[in-house]
Amino acid sequence: MADYPAIHGPSRPDWNCLVCGDPWPCLTRKRQLKELCQCNIRTLVRYMTAYLPDAQAEITGMSTTDITERIVGWCGRPLEMWTVQEHAADSGDPERHQQRYLPNQKAGRYGRHGQRPGPEPQ
Repeated sequence: MADYPAIHGPSRPDWNCLVCGDPWPCLTRKRQLKELCQCNIRTLVRYMTAYLPDAQAEITGMSTTDITERIVGWCGRPLEMWTVQEHAADSGDPERHQQRYLPNQKAGRYGRHGQRPGPEPQ
């Protein structure tokens, strides 16, 4: 029987990663899901949105907005942004909730919320 890598799924009701213990979805799971969805943001958002009702019912001490940001908000962002934001969260940075995006960085090809940007203003 072949050995398969552990699936970085959520433990419940605390919603931390079963493997690494980081808040779920952890960086490893985000990478796995991006690869699985072949970078199709709409598919990824739909998949992650299915977790929202349970996460909002079970995670305590976080607002609904913060839970939504944690579960779905990362889907349209480039990998570099996830890594920097998670390190800021680990350092106890109190401003991480005010700065959803890093200064001087674009949110990626599809804008902040996975939507294609509109026409350039003239």
